[in-house]
Amino acid sequence: MSRNDHVVGSAYLHIMTILHVTDFHFNKRWFDWLPDNAPAHDLLVMSGDMLNLSDAAPHQKQIDWVSDWINDYPRPISVCSGNHDLEWDSELELWTPAYWVRNLASANVWVDGQRVTLDGLSLLNISCTTRPKGGNADIWVVHAPPTKTLVATRTNSRDAGDPDLVDPIRRYSPQVVLSGHVHNPVHWHEQKDSTLYLNPGRDTDARFPNHILLQTEDMSCQLISAKKQEFLPRPAVVENDSMSTVAA
Repeated sequence: MSRNDHVVGSAYLHIMTILHVTDFHFNKRWFDWLPDNAPAHDLLVMSGDMLNLSDAAPHQKQIDWVSDWINDYPRPISVCSGNHDLEWDSELELWTPAYWVRNLASANVWVDGQRVTLDGLSLLNISCTTRPKGGNADIWVVHAPPTKTLVATRTNSRDAGDPDLVDPIRRYSPQVVLSGHVHNPVHWHEQKDSTLYLNPGRDTDARFPNHILLQTEDMSCQLISAKKQEFLPRPAVVENDSMSTVAA
């Protein structure tokens, strides 16, 4: 087991509810909604773009505010960085990985490059700057979904997915890929082969964020947004013994 792997065993996580949100872009109202009004959940997954490069607030102030919020959140969090979360190096004059996200790692916060096992179910957080991508895990948390999927295709038919995820997904066959980046996907879910792809999308004007509730007992899920609610049943997934190996 590497230093980036964590095993958590707890009765309340035995039948786990994952709340998946994405692309907050420094919408403080949505951050405030989570601890007080979000549906009951055991694990919060945030799949990137917590910050907003177009916001008037200085980037470092956004980082400080979001970091404090994550540290204070009352439940376990699994988070990956998105393209808006990168850091600008003024000396090198280039964007660098979101080191501030990695610095948030703690007993209940799992970040870029870390895999956590919760009562036998493994989650891997994959940074948007990671190369190569992927690893052995049941659930991947990524920012941009893989290309050539409905969750990566905008309603204008443009594919905004990540081509670097396609081959790793064929190799590792994760059960679920939780993503964001595409705010208006053609559809919020797609099943291809043995992998379920999920992206709740983003409704900028909504009073609460689009979110997905994933029940890990049978991998059924529900999309809840200001405009609609949809339920997706799914048969129980056969456990894959290979998932116990250490992720890259």
